[in-house]
Amino acid sequence: MSDIVGSSFSTTLSHIAEVSDRESLDMVMKELAASYGLSSAAYFGIGVSGQSKGDPFLAVTYSSDWVEHYKERRFQEIDPVIQTGFRRLLPLDWDGFARSDERVKTLFGEASEFGLGRRGLSIPVHGRHGDRGLFSISCDHADRDWAHDKLLYLRDFQVLATHIHDKVLRLEGHRPKDSHLSPRELECLQWIAEGKTVWECATILGLSQHTVRCYLESARHKLNATSNTHAVSMAHRAGLLLPPL
Repeated sequence: MSDIVGSSFSTTLSHIAEVSDRESLDMVMKELAASYGLSSAAYFGIGVSGQSKGDPFLAVTYSSDWVEHYKERRFQEIDPVIQTGFRRLLPLDWDGFARSDERVKTLFGEASEFGLGRRGLSIPVHGRHGDRGLFSISCDHADRDWAHDKLLYLRDFQVLATHIHDKVLRLEGHRPKDSHLSPRELECLQWIAEGKTVWECATILGLSQHTVRCYLESARHKLNATSNTHAVSMAHRAGLLLPPL
């Protein structure tokens, strides 16, 4: 699974960068779900329109039948993913939702009947201008598989979710003035700038080598850099890194 996830991350990141309209974004979402072995993938954005307060932005792999059924049943009013997700800063594991409420229990039961998985994760994204996104995935993994694969999904999707959100902002008319690197991306670049290898970066930061590579690749995409050395050079010129000692 880890080898598949590793290659899926790089491929998906490249495809997100190539998105030019809603149709190509929908295609990337479908490819992402297939490559990671998911039942569904969904992005829900609010406050992402560059012009005015518009309708929420939705890019999902759900069937049109489920979308219509969801609306007709007004599940958005009690859906804990929506109700909780936009208020949180950290990822949500759907196993943590109480299923004692009969309507919530019905929601998840009917979602499963329409092809959504029993397991799920939601990754909140909070922008710098009041924009917010929620990236969710679902699958039908067994308990033991989920305990392992959930960690891989969290590692990749926390990065991919921010790239999808940034792409949606651009599609909706936002024109960011600069590349916004996350603290982890900056940390990895800083240690690379100090001459450390990926293995050394991982050891220093307490991360896996794959996670470090994910952050470095994400930083390269944001900076339009062709290599780690190129990314470090661009980050230095932008004043994002500490000068060498």
